[in-house]
Amino acid sequence: MGVPAIPRLEDYGLSTSYGFLGLSGRSSLSAEYKQWEDILSQLPQLIANGEIANAVACLPLLDASQLSAAADLQHAYVCLAFIIHGHVWGIHAASTKQGTPQIPPQLSEPFLEVCKRIGTEPVLSYSGLCLWNWRSTKDRQNCPVPLSLDHLETFGSFTGTIGEAAFYLVPVLIEAEGAHLIQLLLQAVRAASSGDFDYVKAALEETTATLDRMSQHLPKLYPLLDAKMFYHELRPFFSGGQGAEDKGLPRGMVFQRSDGSELDVKCIGGSAAQSSLFPFLDAVLGVSHGNSSKGSVFQEMRRYMPEHHRRFLQQVEALPSIRSFVAAHPLEAELLDTFNGCLDKLRSWRGKHMAVVSKYIVQPARAMANESGGETELQGTAGSSLISFLRQSRDETIGITKNL
Repeated sequence: MGVPAIPRLEDYGLSTSYGFLGLSGRSSLSAEYKQWEDILSQLPQLIANGEIANAVACLPLLDASQLSAAADLQHAYVCLAFIIHGHVWGIHAASTKQGTPQIPPQLSEPFLEVCKRIGTEPVLSYSGLCLWNWRSTKDRQNCPVPLSLDHLETFGSFTGTIGEAAFYLVPVLIEAEGAHLIQLLLQAVRAASSGDFDYVKAALEETTATLDRMSQHLPKLYPLLDAKMFYHELRPFFSGGQGAEDKGLPRGMVFQRSDGSELDVKCIGGSAAQSSLFPFLDAVLGVSHGNSSKGSVFQEMRRYMPEHHRRFLQQVEALPSIRSFVAAHPLEAELLDTFNGCLDKLRSWRGKHMAVVSKYIVQPARAMANESGGETELQGTAGSSLISFLRQSRDETIGITKNL
């Protein structure tokens, strides 16, 4: 077997320390774009006081094509996406539960340009909510790994609450905890090609231990974020217009341009399903989600990842998986047991994630349905069918039987 060409992390904007996370510490754009940051810093107050529309109306139309550095584009995306979602859902939503679909040119034009440059859909996605929406309160040059909630803060927020910050930052902890697995498992693929059983086994053992540490971050959300507050007050801000016809957005979000034209967009909202870390783990470990009609959901989520993350995943999927290596050596019982133990831990992670979703979405949705005497389809923050998606993710995370 030839040695496969392993993709270099730096070619895709990734790092061994932070993985898919953006770089911590980006706190300001150039002075020309300061008004975006000013509104973002005041967004919870502007929404609460009903002043968001006036603040947006006073914005000039700025040329985002002058932004070039990746960090600048990412920070501009966070600023504009939060302001847009605050504008759509914060003007009338508190009193009427209806959104304001029209997005004026001073937001539309720079946001569409930034999204085009990043290669993602024009909506506040997981990247904007989590990957690029954090900074360390410590010296950025000495930002420790693993990270701690005590030393992290967000750039964007709709409510300004600790609970909302935790909802964005707990995934940051998880992404940072798992970041080193990217290089480790890619090297395991290389080791497998040369028959290095010991390296592959050690990499799988470290992956199992890391998944366990990642799981330990999930419960940190519980004491900080109230389920009712999340479901009724925070979650509505995430909608990207898809399925929001009954909430005042029959055309979805309407991006207005300065030439008078309009672009109607119906997107799903931000969701942890848009993380690239777990699709990476699936690809390198050989977990397939494509054998059912719901496989398209997994592919749809990729539209909401940055283009460089999508390209990285495509490169990884072209590599031979660790599963294929293990399956080709059925008499290596210790290797097989280690692989299956790793898959069991990944499956367990997905079960624990389902418990989080149950607390913050399933239970409040059912309570609301009981109060209204009706039924409600359980939707994730992305607006996608929830339970079947999560159950499929978990159930397809299976090891290799021993009677090969």
